[in-house]
Amino acid sequence: MDVVQPGTGKLRMPDLLIRGMSSEDITRLKAQASENGRSMQTEAKAIMESGIRPSMQEWLQRVGRSRDRIEEERGLLAGSSAEIVAEMRESRKQHSDTGSS
Repeated sequence: MDVVQPGTGKLRMPDLLIRGMSSEDITRLKAQASENGRSMQTEAKAIMESGIRPSMQEWLQRVGRSRDRIEEERGLLAGSSAEIVAEMRESRKQHSDTGSS
């Protein structure tokens, strides 16, 4: 959650303090950050962000629920997104084949 700094109106991102990390973990974090050309803070943030993103299974479940909700409101959608993309690619291919002769 973003926090507005009093008197400035500017947004300030909240900080997170992690206590009790072993010196070995800190050393590994420093080395990994260096390998990736990042600061320790940026590296730790990247690690945490990747760990809290939804898995592919969770994401597909969300998409499925959204699709179900849309279909309830508007009726059935025309095929899966994979089918739609395949149809678009085939249409482009046919168009480019007829245009090059």
